[in-house]
Formats: sequence, C-alpha cells, structure tokens
Amino acid sequence: MTSRLNPGAQDLLLVVDVQNDFCAGGALAVPGGDEVVAKVNRLAAAFAHVLLTQDWHPPGHSSFASQHPGHRPFDTIQLPYGAQTLWPDHCVQGSHGA
Repeated sequence: MTSRLNPGAQDLLLVVDVQNDFCAGGALAVPGGDEVVAKVNRLAAAFAHVLLTQDWHPPGHSSFASQHPGHRPFDTIQLPYGAQTLWPDHCVQGSHGA
C-alpha cells in the first residue's frame, strides 16, 4: 500500500538538528545521518511551512568532555542539575559543523 503526501496549508514539517556535525565525518556523526538530507529536501518541497531546529553550543560548553579533564566523550558526570553525558565538541556556534 502506498500513500501520497498531501500536506495542507496549515501543515508544518519540523526538521530537528540536521547538521554537518551529525553527518558522516562530523564531530558527533550519527550512522546514516547524511542519508536523511535528500529525503528532508524532498519532503520540504511539499510543505508551505518548514521549521528547522539547530543544535548550537557556545565554545567551551559544559557538556563537552574537553571541559572536564580526565573525562572522555560519553562519560557521565554529576553537575549541579544532575547527571550529564559528556559529548565531543560539536555544533559550536558559527562553525561549519553547526
């Protein structure tokens, strides 16, 4: 069974964090992350409204492992607000990856 995408004038396509750092070769690559780009572009052409979100960290963000000596990406530490998974530096404001 096939269905045809036919969004109305009030429908919105929400695209979450499709960014270079989450694609192949990026700082926090997701397997197959770059494979969604063409699909998103095709879908977006059918919608009157498209909303894009962006992961956008300042340099030296507290969630980056680089800011916690002795820790590596994907370690978990306790911060004042609770458990924090540490990430590689990614989606830094103004960078190509962001």
